[in-house]
Amino acid sequence: MTTTRPDGGDPPTGPCPHQLARLYGPQPDTGLDELWEGLRERHGAVAPVELEDGVRVWVLLGYHENLTVLRNQRLFSRDTRRWREVVEGRVDLATSRPMLSWRPNALYSDGPQHTRLRTPIVDALARVDLTATERVVRRISDDLVDAFVAEGRADLVAEFAGPLPVLVVNRLYGLSDSYGHMLGDLTSIVFEEDTKRGSDAVSRLQQYFAGLVVRKRERPGADLVSWMLAHPVGLSDHEVAHQAALINNASHQPTTHLIGNTVRTLLTDPAIRQAQADARVSIQDLLDHVMWTDMPFQLLPARFALQDVRIGGADVRAGDALLIGFAPGHRDPAVRHAPESGDSGIALGNRAHLMFGAGPHACPARELARMIAAVAVRTLTERLTGLRLAVPPEDLRMVPSVFVRGLRELPVAFVPGEPLRQARPDPAARGSRCPAPRPAAEDHREPDLLDRLLSWWRGPRQKA
Repeated sequence: MTTTRPDGGDPPTGPCPHQLARLYGPQPDTGLDELWEGLRERHGAVAPVELEDGVRVWVLLGYHENLTVLRNQRLFSRDTRRWREVVEGRVDLATSRPMLSWRPNALYSDGPQHTRLRTPIVDALARVDLTATERVVRRISDDLVDAFVAEGRADLVAEFAGPLPVLVVNRLYGLSDSYGHMLGDLTSIVFEEDTKRGSDAVSRLQQYFAGLVVRKRERPGADLVSWMLAHPVGLSDHEVAHQAALINNASHQPTTHLIGNTVRTLLTDPAIRQAQADARVSIQDLLDHVMWTDMPFQLLPARFALQDVRIGGADVRAGDALLIGFAPGHRDPAVRHAPESGDSGIALGNRAHLMFGAGPHACPARELARMIAAVAVRTLTERLTGLRLAVPPEDLRMVPSVFVRGLRELPVAFVPGEPLRQARPDPAARGSRCPAPRPAAEDHREPDLLDRLLSWWRGPRQKA
């Protein structure tokens, strides 16, 4: 699978400088599956591409190649500062896409430092009561549905799948929903292709998490941030802020698009929908199917070779970047022809997908993420009678990103129903039909950094 190159051997070739496929510029609304297959035909399991003008990287197209790189911390680093393009001055991490920058968190570290930063995250998440949190997720899901159920139509990305995960995480931070709507807004911008807007959103997110840590240091509670602050590893406030930001960033978009892609599958595949309605396929099996066939990410940055290495037939040089190819890896002919179950077309019980990563950086919140997505899908199928697409399937548009694999919108129609609870109007909610946030418990204290940030965020929405 991988072999290091002995000293004195032929020099590695690196990504070919001519006729490279470009991963920048306009992207097709239908996604990039044709690009991945074309690259696989030309190059095999590992392909050279151009990430930006003049910035060459490798894309891992093979399932086993992805798994090897994810698991091998000895040969492949997650630290962006090891990228040769950075070392030699061709890429400035301070001005690059937010997803390609460097942050002092567990995602961008290796070895003992990675263990030190990751352990408080893992231990804090282990303290979350999943049974109680499932009730919270259902309550938030119902509130979101209440905001549009009487109208008989909705965009399930903007009005449901988008806000739900970040509202849940925000509750796990011990904050009211006002802050959650703001956090969701800012996090979504980070994943856009607009570098300037992304950089501005990153700055505001840093303020959010700095303010969150200050508040929890002064008034700790039974929440993720307070638990990380009290952890015996002894992280600084700055480090805790970055680990809290990582939890949010790693959970928001993947869960949003897992929900959206799963609902799209139900609404466009009659066999799967019937099997789910007849209880022949569980929601958990359905989620695994979507994680294989339509997972929320196409690519993720990146691993960086620590020495010259040959993988998937490609000669990779020390310092080269390798993009993790989730979508192409799942389309690898070596793994995609798994045995299917009955007439639903779903391979039951197959959880070898790469949705939650592998190796030292594997997602520590997979059960939480699965639970949120399962509750979300169950809420929609139980409460929206006659749920159907409001546009032809071919009119659904993908997010214009080489990284994210999900829908810009998911317009649906259904039989109008009755809200379970009366929603209170709130101009600060992300959309005019979002439910009112829960009142903050600290209404009578002096405004702090979080409050000032919330006032800034509310301003444009109150004028709209």
